[in-house]
Amino acid sequence: MLLYGNYWLFWFAMGFGFLALEVLTPGIVFLFFGLGSWTVLLILLLFPLPPSVQWIIFVVVSVVFLITLRRQFKRILSKKEIGRSDSLREPMVANSYLGREIEVVSEITPEKPGLVELNGTNWQARSRVAIPKGAWVKVLEVQNLSLLVEPVGEKTQP
Repeated sequence: MLLYGNYWLFWFAMGFGFLALEVLTPGIVFLFFGLGSWTVLLILLLFPLPPSVQWIIFVVVSVVFLITLRRQFKRILSKKEIGRSDSLREPMVANSYLGREIEVVSEITPEKPGLVELNGTNWQARSRVAIPKGAWVKVLEVQNLSLLVEPVGEKTQP
């Protein structure tokens, strides 16, 4: 018998574990399995159910939550991200990136922007000259979510 008959305790702990996983990983997936666990917990507090039925309810409810609610959650969170990106228009935030030396993730040419890594995130970068992947560049300007960069001399990774 699972946890000596304390199925409600198992479902509570499992829901909490899924929520902890959601905090630690990107993607908004584990949240719905946590909600599914707690849904089974609520049903179980009202009606005694055999474990096989509990698992079926968990899977069905979690998948239904995932399919129906994930898009709305992503939309809500993407609106918050847009608000954060607007902060780059503030001179203090944009200026904090100026002069930073960062590594090129994908080749940059004057005709085609590439990618650089800044604060653990890939940013689109433009340059007046071609810069190969792996080279180091200096941030000259921040324009919306794009950086204008120039190559720096030889540098090894810190």
